Amino acid sequence: MPRLSSGRLGEELPLPAAGGSPGLDGRLFFIDHNTRQTSWIDPRDRITKPLTFADCVGDELPLGWEEVYDQQVGVYYIDHINKLTQIENPRTQWRQEQERMLKEYLVVAQEALEAKKEMFLIKQQRLELLQQEMLLFSQISEDSSSLHSALSGSSSSGKYDPEQMKVELCRLKQELAQVKQELQYKEMGVETLQE
Repeated sequence: MPRLSSGRLGEELPLPAAGGSPGLDGRLFFIDHNTRQTSWIDPRDRITKPLTFADCVGDELPLGWEEVYDQQVGVYYIDHINKLTQIENPRTQWRQEQERMLKEYLVVAQEALEAKKEMFLIKQQRLELLQQEMLLFSQISEDSSSLHSALSGSSSSGKYDPEQMKVELCRLKQELAQVKQELQYKEMGVETLQE
């Protein structure tokens, strides 16, 4: 959101018909004459401030939050929306929550990576078995013409059809290459998250 020279976009926007008044302690509060309600929240903030901590940039506080200094307590924070006051910095709490969520996601991502690795190994084993089967089939067909004629009688629709095995071999190689590429991307993603 663009910032104006004063640093706060909301200060340069006009107040709605609800205007603001200083309280007894000098703090500004806002009166909505239409609803006859008062609020510590500047109505212009709804336009200019982020709505949640997830939307905040840097040390910004979202709509409804205020940082206050007291000589005895020091800095404390007021959540005007939920009517809470706390000493703990809510930005720190939000960062801790983000870290917790990221760690949970990392666990899920690592589990998905392990499942993908297992699938890769199974496909690799299937490919190796099919290659061994094709090699064995070709050796048998070269060695014995009588055995070859017996197998070729049923090979058009059977398990040992050479063309069907070649198609299966190509399909498995493509699947293996695709899973390998997906695995590499997932590994890079998990490594990035761990950093």
